[in-house]
Amino acid sequence: MFAVLLITVLFVAISVYFYFRSEKLQRDLLISKRELANTQKESIALSKSIALLASSHEDFVKTRLNLLIAKTEQSSEKSDVSLLKPLISNYAIIFRECLTGKGKMQKIIKKCFSNQDPEVFKEFTHKVIKADTKFQRLWGSNNLTGFVSLVESLLIKYDGVKKTDK
Repeated sequence: MFAVLLITVLFVAISVYFYFRSEKLQRDLLISKRELANTQKESIALSKSIALLASSHEDFVKTRLNLLIAKTEQSSEKSDVSLLKPLISNYAIIFRECLTGKGKMQKIIKKCFSNQDPEVFKEFTHKVIKADTKFQRLWGSNNLTGFVSLVESLLIKYDGVKKTDK
């Protein structure tokens, strides 16, 4: 009889322990779900912010390219500046692909250039990228930072070339 009573008390004690333990775990689960929802909201807000920044930067870069093309109408640099057009006209697509993962910049740029003419990409890499070690380093980084820096450096280079021609 004593053994049955001992087993019953032990069973009740273990049941009470597991009940309170499960309540604590449910509370922790609820807190984790709330944190996950907040994190997802923040992630969506940050993604929208990055997309907005990318589109405004794209507009800025396109404007700078158009000004450079207009400035280099009679210059010998016009062909080199026109090589940048497929790169900058597909800025948003390349930016988005670079955001999705590292190592996609060169592939998507080649794809954007191949929509124009397959030979233009070879000419771009030969005349523009391989002409300077700085551009080779940025091209070799093959990521978003390298892409943005490459576009900026190219625009600065050709803007500087035009200013020194005057």
